[in-house]
Amino acid sequence: VFGGKIPRTPWTHTSLTSPPPIPLVKPAIQTDAVPSLGDAADDPAIWVNKANPEQSLVLGTDKQGGLVVYDLKGKTQQFLPVGRLNNVDVRHGFHFNGKQIDLAVASNRDHNSLHVFAIDPASRLVTEMGEVSTTAQDIYGLCMYKNKQGDIYTIVNDKDGRFFQYRMQDNHGKIDAELVREFSVSSQPEGCVADDKNHRLFVGEENKAVWALDARSNKAATLTEVMSVSEHLKADIEGLSLYQTQGEDYLVISSQGNDSYVVLDALPPFAYRGVFRVGFNTDLGIDGVSETDGLDVTSVNLGEPWHQGMLVVQDGRNRMPVENQNFKYVPWSDIADQLGLSATKK
Repeated sequence: VFGGKIPRTPWTHTSLTSPPPIPLVKPAIQTDAVPSLGDAADDPAIWVNKANPEQSLVLGTDKQGGLVVYDLKGKTQQFLPVGRLNNVDVRHGFHFNGKQIDLAVASNRDHNSLHVFAIDPASRLVTEMGEVSTTAQDIYGLCMYKNKQGDIYTIVNDKDGRFFQYRMQDNHGKIDAELVREFSVSSQPEGCVADDKNHRLFVGEENKAVWALDARSNKAATLTEVMSVSEHLKADIEGLSLYQTQGEDYLVISSQGNDSYVVLDALPPFAYRGVFRVGFNTDLGIDGVSETDGLDVTSVNLGEPWHQGMLVVQDGRNRMPVENQNFKYVPWSDIADQLGLSATKK
């Protein structure tokens, strides 16, 4: 103390150097909680009902117990208690046993297998088709890819960094898959997503970067860095998904280390478009989102409030009320408004 006064640090210095606040969007819906206690909800996949988009479904993994099927109101439609499913993805139009079905595949950590499900477009029922063994020793993340010829692939990874690409097959009325390509990153991966339109695969190496490579099984798996862990993207890198219309291609990444989501252009040079968080919606009694593992997004008009599509994120702490973990639904239009993204629609 000098002259009876306490020296103070000028507040203006801190304000000038602090990063700007991360924009907030609000969840419009939260799902019923998953059945299992603890760290259980993990990864969602949106199945679009092409005949009636407002009757679309969200498949969510309960990594302690099975697969939960939700409607667009967040209400549980089915629970399939098939084991420790980690990640799940879906693709339309798989030819099986003389008819066309929609396919969902999840990574089953109990058996290091691909756990395969059929989605009936008419009844919206999800049913088990069986499991396909893999060469993974500790299976983890998963995504799917459909090429221009209509072949459907499942890409899974192992905690040791290896990726395995399987072509899904109908083996005389039994679900099967053929290993067609392997590649690896240097440390633990999980999230991945395929851009069917541009035959590009994005993979997340949790503590390092997001990488892109050619998704086609007959091409070299040459990795190109999309974004490394940095100012905007904090480890762990978790869920990845794509928002695509005729005029837009965005990659959405779960930046778990600071409870936020990064949006990039999904086409080279993968320009940064912004970051956001999912905060509280106190009017609807829905808590904010933290520690997101998996996410999925669609640009399809699913009806209000999803006229520009919907983002689904896993919530690591479900607090209003305090229950098992669940998933939150966010209108894409709110994200586009916050980040100043194009409003171009299909």
